[in-house]
Amino acid sequence: MNDADRLIQQLAARAAPVRRLAPPLRRTLLWLAVALTIIAVVIASHGPRPDLTRALAGPAAAIQWLASLLTGAVAAYAVFQISVPGRSPSWAWLPLPASMLWLLGLGWGCVRDFARFGGDAFAFDAASAECAWTITLVSLPLALTLLLMVRHAGVVRPAPTALLAALSAAALSAAAVSLIHEGETALMVLLWHAGAVVLLSLLSWAFGRQLFGWIGYARREGLG
Repeated sequence: MNDADRLIQQLAARAAPVRRLAPPLRRTLLWLAVALTIIAVVIASHGPRPDLTRALAGPAAAIQWLASLLTGAVAAYAVFQISVPGRSPSWAWLPLPASMLWLLGLGWGCVRDFARFGGDAFAFDAASAECAWTITLVSLPLALTLLLMVRHAGVVRPAPTALLAALSAAALSAAAVSLIHEGETALMVLLWHAGAVVLLSLLSWAFGRQLFGWIGYARREGLG
């Protein structure tokens, strides 16, 4: 027996069984359970807005809020799909319909506010920027948890995985903030809520490789 054969036998003897990844749906449900728990704590600490029932009573408002939740959920599922080698990158488009429905709901809210309040519906309210800050703060631990769950994606598709992780976390955070803050026009919700989600998603896409490099699972060359 030569040295090469002896080395192969030693490596084979030390090899440990590889644990297969859980199915994407199961991993999505696990992450959603963690995310919704964190969001529930945030809502409980702030207290729900006094006019919550009336705010979600209209079908348009309810659909817009549910679309935000759906965007977060399906984006998380897409993360667990595209982060696995061999899976189709087309999974990255899965959140698009829900995202468009959410944006359309916000746009319809702007039209409805204009019909009720006229030009006042488009007045800029700088104080509403607190919503974007809250969404960012809530999104950070959620997105980091999701990235840690798919840390192997650093050598697969780091940029789109990071984008979808941020989209999922920010969309769920935006839905949570809608249950806390009141008195905003639909335009301010569109500006600060959707704006924060889009900005966080684009930043994560731009720095996806660096994010996974910080986690410790990105290679310097390969697909982005």
